Amino acid sequence: MKNNQFIHAFYHEQVIKEYEGNPLIEALPPILSKQEVVEKLCYYPHFDESERQLDSQYRFHIIQRLFSLFQVLPFHIDLESRLSRLLRQGYIGRNPFSPTYASSLIQGHENIQNQVDQGWFNHSIPRGLTIIGPSGTGKSTAIAKIFNQLPQIIKHSSYRGKDFLFTQLVFLRLECSHDASVKGLVNQFFITVDGLLGTNYFEKFGRSNKLSVNTLMPIMTQIINSVGAGILCIDEVQHLSIRGVGSKLMLNFFTTLNNMIGIPIVLIGTPSAMNVLQREFRQARRGSGQGDLVMDRMENNAYWRLFLESMWEYQWVRNPVELTDEMVEVLYQESQGIIDICLKLFSLSQIRAISSGSECLSVTLVRQVARDHLKLVQPMLTALKSGDLTKIAQYEDIYFPFQEAVERERIDLEKHDFIKVMKNKQKSIDDTKLREEALFRLNLLGLTKEKAKKAINEVCKATTFTDLRELVNSAYQFSLQIAVENEGNKETRAESDLRTIVKDGKEMGLSAYASLKDSGIIKQIKEVV
Repeated sequence: MKNNQFIHAFYHEQVIKEYEGNPLIEALPPILSKQEVVEKLCYYPHFDESERQLDSQYRFHIIQRLFSLFQVLPFHIDLESRLSRLLRQGYIGRNPFSPTYASSLIQGHENIQNQVDQGWFNHSIPRGLTIIGPSGTGKSTAIAKIFNQLPQIIKHSSYRGKDFLFTQLVFLRLECSHDASVKGLVNQFFITVDGLLGTNYFEKFGRSNKLSVNTLMPIMTQIINSVGAGILCIDEVQHLSIRGVGSKLMLNFFTTLNNMIGIPIVLIGTPSAMNVLQREFRQARRGSGQGDLVMDRMENNAYWRLFLESMWEYQWVRNPVELTDEMVEVLYQESQGIIDICLKLFSLSQIRAISSGSECLSVTLVRQVARDHLKLVQPMLTALKSGDLTKIAQYEDIYFPFQEAVERERIDLEKHDFIKVMKNKQKSIDDTKLREEALFRLNLLGLTKEKAKKAINEVCKATTFTDLRELVNSAYQFSLQIAVENEGNKETRAESDLRTIVKDGKEMGLSAYASLKDSGIIKQIKEVV
């Protein structure tokens, strides 16, 4: 087995009677409560306030963490519950220890030999789920998060004292090809299973041009049954809206898998897939117990604010702000409740705040970023505002050029920094030349090189000079002032010396006159003459 991400089967006691005695169900993790779903699915990436002080180039990278944020909402709890029921209900009629399971493998082999896609009939009720919603609402992300709580591969060795060598593939995710090709999907299935289980189905069946689609489909069906696949998830089913035989053949194939094997099929797509699924597929799944799920954009309510509050903690600007009611409203209007767009808008707004030097988020800044970077998705956002599903269905995907926008902001920042550095460099060169010329002129005015340099440095600390004459005048006046102060200091020191002499004389019992006379300050008349 190539994939090491598997577990050895550990069988759990079942509360629900229908699940007892089925190793494929008993080996699954226990059914989660709502609180456990929240705890397992929520993810808040690392955040350290000290990172706000990092240079811009580092923060540009750190902001990418936002896209791993996952805030659990009521929709996710509902979806997890539906998938949990689908998985277990799909296994009820496929117990490896039931007589019908062995006969199904034999019948499947005969189908391959006869090159037909009709097989044994599974009397379990077919199950399935269709998830429809605009791009960016988090459909695929939610499915991936829920599947991540399950082991994808379970390896069985014995069950209730009996040898049971079996490899169970709990779930499998595939993407519908752009041309709605059944052969493309089947080959993708072979490649994915080979990567997980270390098999060689693609080499054996997929590469051959001699095998028709009608032959490949029974082979895929047999493999799904033999590995105890729990759920088959097909993403991007909006590609089935392409007219032609391919899409109808694909839907018929899904129906066969659902009806004949009993494996639950989860279809995920944008609103453009709704018409073809309703027309071709719903009737074949009249007995579906889980129904369809429309994952629309979020409404501007308490759950929207909850999402924004979890996101708002991740501000890497140096001057973070509180989330206001006005900001909540603006983010909703500009993203129309689409989580992906909101996250990208929040990220780009921070990048703009960093690159512009404002280092602070504001309503005005968010609106400006939306005008600059959401131009391509404005038609889709307008359709969402209208609430018309027909208009929404015209936009199969939302293309948000996030990386291009980040690159543009980064280039603007580098341009700004480069110009600033070059201006400072030029300013430094000009300042050096100005000081050299001022030094030369002060020398001509009689100042020594040391005094002139000191005067220039001192006056430049307080004032920035661009005019040579002003610098020379200021430095010369400063040097004169220093000279006057020095002369005054000499007189002060002399006075201080006389006081010291008198004070010392008093300590020896001499008068002030005698002390000054003895020190030579007061001279005799004859000495003066």
